Amino acid sequence: MTLTPLRSLSSSCRLMNNAPGLEFILIEHPRVRALLSLLGGQLLQYRPASQPELLWLSGQAVLDGSKPIRGGIPLCWPWFGKQNQGPQHGTARLGHWQLERVEEDEQAVTLTLTFQDGTLELRQRLCLGAELELEATTTNLGGAAARVQLALHSYFAVPRVADCRIEGLGPDYRDSLKDCHVSGDDSCRFTPPFDRIYTAPRGKTLLHAGDRRLRLEHRYHDSLVLWNPGPALPADMTDASGFVCVESARLRAPWLLPGQSTSLVLHCRFEPLETAYVPAAG
Repeated sequence: MTLTPLRSLSSSCRLMNNAPGLEFILIEHPRVRALLSLLGGQLLQYRPASQPELLWLSGQAVLDGSKPIRGGIPLCWPWFGKQNQGPQHGTARLGHWQLERVEEDEQAVTLTLTFQDGTLELRQRLCLGAELELEATTTNLGGAAARVQLALHSYFAVPRVADCRIEGLGPDYRDSLKDCHVSGDDSCRFTPPFDRIYTAPRGKTLLHAGDRRLRLEHRYHDSLVLWNPGPALPADMTDASGFVCVESARLRAPWLLPGQSTSLVLHCRFEPLETAYVPAAG
């Protein structure tokens, strides 16, 4: 990806654009290197110092604004999946977000961005340092109740998806490919394709992936989504073996009254391979 500098936002952050005119924020901090697209408010790259790249980004990702960017952490909002009233997974992935604030210190860079669809506002706070925390908050600014879904469609980079093992997803899931409910345990190995919605999710998940181990902590979620398309690839992807999507989500969509807010939080960090893991009940 070829980017042209536009201006500095802080000592570690620069606003950039590409040839089609999309804007990006490049973060080059002693503790982390990251790239965020203002189209979709989407974190595309995140690499803490002395660690591998956390996120997968398709080499065929479309970067001209005509469709969502394949990879990173897209935000599916204000609905998940297909709806009659608009594009799949909502409007936030194709919306142009506003950068509200950039803060940084010796430990991290924190970005705050906002996107509005009608009377609904989505605010995203990204803390980027040795660990990553993403908090997304929906506020109903209108005068009527509204139902809102949200999923953090995280593409985690792995050496080979078929060799991965995941702990702490939850005991029950909906298999969208087989159209059935499954009860099992919290640890799984799998061969793509898979498309599962875990309906009694844990609060902590561990992804074992070759030479890396990633700890995910989810808050305020009611579901976890596990996805990889296998050989039936979308047009903007030539190989799906290098990622697994583990998505923190709020899919039950309770009514959000006027003035009310609801949040979803994802915290990620790499762990040493020798660290023991005990699945959490919460």
